[in-house]
Amino acid sequence: MKFNLFTRILAFLKILFREILDLVYKRKCVGCGCAINNGIVCKTCVKDVENLSYFAQGIINGFPVYSVFYYTGFIKSLIHSLKFKHNKICACYAAKYLFDYIKNIKDIDFSNALIIPVSTHKKNFYKRGYNNVYEIGLELSKLTGFKINNDVLIKTKYTKPQFEMNYNQRRKNVRNSFYLKDFSHEGLIILLDDIVTTGSTLETITSLFKEKGFSNLICLTLSKTKLNK
Repeated sequence: MKFNLFTRILAFLKILFREILDLVYKRKCVGCGCAINNGIVCKTCVKDVENLSYFAQGIINGFPVYSVFYYTGFIKSLIHSLKFKHNKICACYAAKYLFDYIKNIKDIDFSNALIIPVSTHKKNFYKRGYNNVYEIGLELSKLTGFKINNDVLIKTKYTKPQFEMNYNQRRKNVRNSFYLKDFSHEGLIILLDDIVTTGSTLETITSLFKEKGFSNLICLTLSKTKLNK
């Protein structure tokens, strides 16, 4: 798997610059809130991170699903901090975790890979000012040299928060909520999201790719919950 050296250096310099600022301005751990000298997580919280295997943990519509961590502890706080607290530096660290993970995935040809982040509805975009998944994808693109396309996948329907819904409720909630524009790509498509719970969102989106004839696709998420359907 080849990565553009220049873009990797830029991405790492961005994190390094943040680390230098951390030496001057004390930061708090994203996980527990304790004071730390650098980074975004303390040594105690990082020990509680539950890593997942480098094999696909599931299949949705015939496409493999890879997740880096379980949605617990520090990782849960990191996602929440990026999504709701405008802590965009979390996107850099999330991308670094994803980058380190995909380097260990075997039997996947990442040459000419294209990152497509799961889109957010314009109502949420205007509320936050950004799409948190796109922010992660943008940083991952810098690390890997992969292209990123944030224009072809559109969320057309505003959906209710799903954290208290079961599988069937989630499926109904996201049904017909995305639209995929016509486009072409020769190579792997990486459908990126921050978390997978029941897989209802990924199921809805991958069905659109399947309808348009795409077969070389993987779903990649930073985390997954331990809940069953």
